[in-house]
Amino acid sequence: MKPQIATDPLQSKRLLACGVDPNTADMYLSINICPGENYGKYSTRVLGEDLLTLPEILRSIDYEPAWSLSALLELLPKHFDDFPLTKWYPPFIEDEIWEMDIPNVLNGDVKLYSNGTNWIVDYDWEGFSGTLPQSENPIEAVVLAIELLHANGYTLNKD
Repeated sequence: MKPQIATDPLQSKRLLACGVDPNTADMYLSINICPGENYGKYSTRVLGEDLLTLPEILRSIDYEPAWSLSALLELLPKHFDDFPLTKWYPPFIEDEIWEMDIPNVLNGDVKLYSNGTNWIVDYDWEGFSGTLPQSENPIEAVVLAIELLHANGYTLNKD
């Protein structure tokens, strides 16, 4: 498995669709690099006859927000007391959120842990009858948890 240090473009789009504030991102993904040159975040290159500065390069490149694992964990609520859970991830159905027959509640502090195979986001989901948000990748596990919270009506970034 290739290490992942931040959300990929699809994960970033999924987070934005959940209402995550792009200003909470601690990285960016360059999506429009000038052909033939490598204009990166920390580079300065000659374009025509002019030497560009870093701010000028950043303005000339289209970019999308990206979140590291630590930035994603900051987005998750630290604790829930009786948060109603009406949607879930059914077992063996990948990336599809379903309506629950019998609603449950989230109680407890957030935890991210590995069971040896997958990374799991957990809030002491008492009575939860589906699979927890989990993935072989910890970043994807947190993205899934944010999507599930959003589907259940939780609003991120509220102070």
